Amino acid sequence: MSYGSFLTAAVTSGMNRIFLVLALAFSMAVHGEKQYDKTDEPPALHARRGLPNVLTKLKNGGPVVIAYLGGSITAAPGYRVQTEQWFRQQYPKARIKAINAGVGGTGSDLGVFRLQEDVLQYNPDLVFIEYAVNDGGDSVAIHRSMEGIVRQIKKHDPHTDICFLYTVSEPMLKVLQQGQEIRSVKYTEQVAQYYGLPSINLSWDVMEQLQQHRLVFRGQKGTDYGSQTVFTFDGVHPTVDGHQVYTATITRAFTDMEKNSARVQVSDGLPAPRTPGCYEQTAQNSPATFKKTNGWKSGKGDPALKSFATAFPDLIYSGDPQDSLVVRFKGTAIGVQDIIGPSSGAALITVDGKPPVRRIRFDKYGVNYRRHYFVLDSLGEGTHTVVFKPDPTPVDKFKLVKPAAGQDPAKYKENDLYIGKIMVVGSLLQ
Repeated sequence: MSYGSFLTAAVTSGMNRIFLVLALAFSMAVHGEKQYDKTDEPPALHARRGLPNVLTKLKNGGPVVIAYLGGSITAAPGYRVQTEQWFRQQYPKARIKAINAGVGGTGSDLGVFRLQEDVLQYNPDLVFIEYAVNDGGDSVAIHRSMEGIVRQIKKHDPHTDICFLYTVSEPMLKVLQQGQEIRSVKYTEQVAQYYGLPSINLSWDVMEQLQQHRLVFRGQKGTDYGSQTVFTFDGVHPTVDGHQVYTATITRAFTDMEKNSARVQVSDGLPAPRTPGCYEQTAQNSPATFKKTNGWKSGKGDPALKSFATAFPDLIYSGDPQDSLVVRFKGTAIGVQDIIGPSSGAALITVDGKPPVRRIRFDKYGVNYRRHYFVLDSLGEGTHTVVFKPDPTPVDKFKLVKPAAGQDPAKYKENDLYIGKIMVVGSLLQ
């Protein structure tokens, strides 16, 4: 029986917690999971080899760096801040530094490129990875990115511990109640099991409290729900109380791993890649690195782009189809971190002299500026020359955003291509 089937059974038949633990333990034993004593382990936790290195440093009072890599749920001052506070209280002698590496609206396919700059430069002792809600790609895409993240971390420092966190959103509820597994969780669990990494499924306690009528998954602001916890107001992003549910699950699992750390099986080293072509070697580079025409403008002079200065210090943009930026690299994939907003348009991308591909860089949320990205991941192994140009063909933005009556159409008249960083799987060529 699948993991999702047990969760559904809990929701629909009201099984008590003890039976849940025993049932899930039996399921994991059948499927060959290497675990601690199953009856000691909360049902949300697959401990595997645990977190032995960071636990030792925390208990010994050494300096500890904890990084949180994920999407908007991680970027928010919620479970991330709450667990950091818990670590400080639980291990008062340890000198803890927390790294916020959450970027809203992004998945592991961006996280694998951001990893070196946003996480590994700080030499973390523990990396939490949260992408279950945002990882909507197919199995190959998730495996390539997630395994790439794991291998990059372990190559940087084999003693760095990793823990996957599986958050939950409203569209997932029906899937769980039907006894099916969440695709992103299923694929990430395959990576976790292969490398012996712990994972904490945060949907367990949410679903249990929902079934017991102690929690409202999506509440309405201004409505009194009595003693029930309002988990979200939008179906995705937890309230402060909703984040407390996540935090309680994480800290309970962490306490259990600490209790059982003496039984941890230490890894013998990094195995061969599970996924052929996983994103083990990635880089992101400033647009200033590459050959380009002189018409590109700097984003530093635009007040609307001020908030992106830290992420994209060398941001450039242009709406002139005569402008171009050229990248030569050896590898398998290339992408751009950019900005979508009222003045963004589309890109024309020419790969190895083939007919250009158009990528629209605007969507229904384009009424405001936000950080975004895209990846071309089917280039094949080899040496590639890629040319990026603004596409002069107008995008029907009003049709997409459906702006309020009276809004100035001039706000959307430009069709600029923004380039904040260039991402490659492989290595750049001169």
